[in-house]
Amino acid sequence: MLDLIVNMDTDLKILALPLYGIGDVLMATPALKNIKEKLPSSRLTFLHMFKTTRDVLAGNPNVDENIHFPFLAAGKLASAKFIMGLRGKYDVAINFYPSNRRDYNLASFLSGCPVRIGHTYVKHNFREMNFLKNRTLREDDELHNVEENIRLLDFLGIKCPMPYPLEIFLTGAEDEEASRFLAENGIDEKEKTPLIGFHPGTSAFKEHTNKRWPSKKFSELIDSIAELSPHSRFLIFGGPEESGLKNEIKQGCAKGPLVYPVERPGIRQTAAVMKKCRLFISNDSGLMHLAAALRLPTVGIFGPTNQKWVGPWECPSRVVRNSDVHCGPCFRYSPASLACEKKYDFKCLQGITVAQMLEAVKGLVKF
Repeated sequence: MLDLIVNMDTDLKILALPLYGIGDVLMATPALKNIKEKLPSSRLTFLHMFKTTRDVLAGNPNVDENIHFPFLAAGKLASAKFIMGLRGKYDVAINFYPSNRRDYNLASFLSGCPVRIGHTYVKHNFREMNFLKNRTLREDDELHNVEENIRLLDFLGIKCPMPYPLEIFLTGAEDEEASRFLAENGIDEKEKTPLIGFHPGTSAFKEHTNKRWPSKKFSELIDSIAELSPHSRFLIFGGPEESGLKNEIKQGCAKGPLVYPVERPGIRQTAAVMKKCRLFISNDSGLMHLAAALRLPTVGIFGPTNQKWVGPWECPSRVVRNSDVHCGPCFRYSPASLACEKKYDFKCLQGITVAQMLEAVKGLVKF
């Protein structure tokens, strides 16, 4: 099978296995584009754990089949039965980076693919059964997740892959619906009102709420930007579980009437409204990567996580950290929850000032 893969004329059937988050899937899109360009006769299936990430890849021309299976709700037995039902259908399974989880490695193995591609990891590598893959690279601390993903393409015979930007493909109808949403909230696009987007939330999975900059500081930042740009309007994004957080920030703003918590029914509708923004300010989250995929000027707020690995990719951007704390970034991808290893209560994040953020904003856009 390795000889077949090196032959780029082979009609390979490729299975990309589940990644957890929106950002993880978006950071795989440059690899997907390289595969379709260099192996145009291949057929690529992307398998998702969640409908949200499936929707992120909807309409992506580099994905031939976009499948969702509810692994968590279905349970282990039904999930194993589903995966084993894929046996004989694919030549290659790819666990894109990061996927240091035994469930992903078992899925790759049970799929019956003769070639199983992925990484080995610094933490918990054996425990998470990464040995079940048979084509591996060691994770590299100097590389972004996008670069980790395109490194894997060497196993497909793809040389010198391109580090493309992240991609999401929205439709004209979705753009029009976003315009209607703004109009219903009193924002007329014809007036070219500057729209500034924020994502003050994060996933709650594995204590990732510890990646959130304090809501009070978001309110203060909005008021500071409003002083610089009185005509701007401020859109606060996030899922339905973050409604309370969005409203808390609005209520904390002296310029509250200029602030609009955005409630949309899905990730694509959210992206279509985000696309209207002139600037996006976010914690390290899936929506930060979505902003990058939309090519928005993006300010990323980073504490325990490493911007070298997961910073905004290929878009105008600034990353803000607390330079007074020298113990981080400390979080490494593994099944472990996010914790402050030095017991400093995440001073790396909490200590970031509104003044620092304002300087980053002014470095990206002119008001």
